[in-house]
Amino acid sequence: MKKFIFLILMASNLQAATVLFVGDSHSVGPFGWALDQNLRDAGHQVATYASCGSIPKWWITGQKTPCGFFSRDLKGTKVQLTQSPTPIMDTLLTDIKPEVVVMEFGGNYVNMPSDEFVKKDIKSFIAKIKATGAGCFWITNPDSRTYRAEMPRVLKLIKEAVGNDCPLFESQLVTRYPETGGDGIHYWNTLGTPIAKSWALKAFEAFKLHWK
Repeated sequence: MKKFIFLILMASNLQAATVLFVGDSHSVGPFGWALDQNLRDAGHQVATYASCGSIPKWWITGQKTPCGFFSRDLKGTKVQLTQSPTPIMDTLLTDIKPEVVVMEFGGNYVNMPSDEFVKKDIKSFIAKIKATGAGCFWITNPDSRTYRAEMPRVLKLIKEAVGNDCPLFESQLVTRYPETGGDGIHYWNTLGTPIAKSWALKAFEAFKLHWK
């Protein structure tokens, strides 16, 4: 029996990875906290950084977030701030040396200047990650009561930009923003938090299928 348990642990360890998880305001909140913990509970070494309002460009320029920042480093130390510069992706990739990067972005593309800007922003960010030899996993924005009519357009752009470069998890398929309450976007409320936690679990289950 001991030998059997040892073999199971060995198999589990062989699948463990160093994961860098970056995202926007949803990752600053309950979705991000839950996904971070799910990844850690599975045995991965995880570093999470989330900047409210961000798109990948912010992770190149270091643009300051005015609405919330969350991080939890490889040791598990958490930082939560109202305002903070967005971490520089090159620095994170160099310091953490991830084997796979999980990205949660999409909602902040609703009001971007052009469709071409959105696709270029995504493509260049993924290219930077893959140039290091790391794998990638893209999580789209969840359902939004406020921007529900815009979601098909944004999702189409994300799919076109990500292409076959990364597995893609479509968050709108597993979320539905409550018809009342909240701000119509974020799941940081009594009704939204259980949805965010369920979303995180389903995204994690999808991640497991691709990272073996």
